[in-house]
Amino acid sequence: MKDELKIRINDINKNIMNRMMKDKFNNVIKLFILTLILISCAKQVIAALDPSDEFEQALSYFRNRKYDKAIQVFERVIFYHASSEYVDDAQFMLGRAYLEKKDYAQAIVEFDYLIRNFPNSQFLEEAFLYRAKSHLFKAPGYEKDQDETKNAISLFDEFLTRFPNSKYANEAKELILYARNRLAKKELENGKLYERLKETDSAILYFKYVIENYPETKFASEAKFHLALIYEKSGKIDEALKLFKELLEEPNWKNKAEKRINSIERKT
Repeated sequence: MKDELKIRINDINKNIMNRMMKDKFNNVIKLFILTLILISCAKQVIAALDPSDEFEQALSYFRNRKYDKAIQVFERVIFYHASSEYVDDAQFMLGRAYLEKKDYAQAIVEFDYLIRNFPNSQFLEEAFLYRAKSHLFKAPGYEKDQDETKNAISLFDEFLTRFPNSKYANEAKELILYARNRLAKKELENGKLYERLKETDSAILYFKYVIENYPETKFASEAKFHLALIYEKSGKIDEALKLFKELLEEPNWKNKAEKRINSIERKT
């Protein structure tokens, strides 16, 4: 009786083990099939499209301001279709996408890459322009170091030298003026600071620097007015009157200049 019970228990254990092994095998098969399905789906998702289709898809993302998605697809065109006619187009638009995202440092990298590696690209001219823009937009406010602004001006000058008849020439000149106004503002504020501190010699140097080096900027007239005030206070009336009279030609400074001239004339 005991032997039969023992045999029966062994049979039960074997059946249980067999079922467990069978279930485990079935689970492995199911997992394997599921993995194959997922891999197949993934391949369908990441399968490379025709380069023209990929580029148009990226442009669509760009036009709809989906810049992160545009960047991903432009990069796919560059990496997977490096020998296609769309590679330099994608490289240029990659820089544009980063510029729109205000990631100016990366935009500079992308435009630099196009300029160095695709000298015959139809986008070369615009790449020079947008690279200069990226440097200008990357520059901090006038109160901080302005090396980036100066670099931008140099790059705009390079653009105008390379492409003197460009349809973007006027835009480049306007941006140079914008950048030079920023530099002039920095020097003017330094002069006004020394003026407040009553360190007039230093203030005079800064105001003269703005007048002589940034005469086309809107801050040159303000520098003249402050310099004329210093001359007036220090008894250099002729120098003061000369500057005030020059400001009569400036609409924004005419009234203030007239008041100072009338005040000086009444005293004399």
